[in-house]
Amino acid sequence: MSIDFSSMEKIAEGKTKIIYGNPEDTKTVYMYFKDDITAGDGLKHDIIEGKALIDWQINRNIFELLNRIGIQTHYILSPQEKVVLVKKLGRKINLEVVTRRIATGSIVKWRNVAEGTRYDPVITQFHYKDDPLHDPMIDDTYIDYLIKTKGATEYVKMREMNAEIFAHLEKAFVHFSIQLVDLKLEYGIIGSDVYLIDEITGGSFRLWPYAHENPNFNQPNVLKELNPDGRLDKDTYRMGEKIGKVKTKFEEIAKITSRFKELQIQ
Repeated sequence: MSIDFSSMEKIAEGKTKIIYGNPEDTKTVYMYFKDDITAGDGLKHDIIEGKALIDWQINRNIFELLNRIGIQTHYILSPQEKVVLVKKLGRKINLEVVTRRIATGSIVKWRNVAEGTRYDPVITQFHYKDDPLHDPMIDDTYIDYLIKTKGATEYVKMREMNAEIFAHLEKAFVHFSIQLVDLKLEYGIIGSDVYLIDEITGGSFRLWPYAHENPNFNQPNVLKELNPDGRLDKDTYRMGEKIGKVKTKFEEIAKITSRFKELQIQ
């Protein structure tokens, strides 16, 4: 029996999802995926028919893996297609937390590093979530100051969780000869603790296939070991690829992540 949202309270609507209150349980809400896709801080916008279902599949596959591992997430279950039941937030933390293994995208320009530079250990950065301000990054030195002087331990928890989640997903994608390049996640407070929230879909990370078997990652720059042109992520849309091709890339992510349940990730 399908869930009827027509009589439910719409709590919020974003670029890719709608949040509905759960009349049967005030401690949970429903996330409903939409077919929308955006880029450039929302300036670029299209509809990809069927994207909601694909996003829902990817999100389900990844969150179920993370829950199985023991990561503290808001995800409960996916009761029907395009719908997720999650724990209701006490407070959303208005930050995007980005962990990077390989330098690409904006960091190449503003940090003046070569694309393909490999970070070991990974680096994690906080961005204030605001499209008109272009999601500005918060200085690490200032965050450390907040932790030491203001007791802002949420930052410590988010750093640790983001790096841990990255490590687990990196190991998972390795099984399919794919490198997790970077990962963008969001967090919130439920009860008195920090939880991973929102979605994890094709717009949450960059995925580059290996360029050949047995790549050598023990070098400062690994661009030649990877195949950026074969990327499976939202960059295909950002770079102007046709909508049909973008959808095909997302479908491939859904296919790969559907096999995460077979993996023994620790």
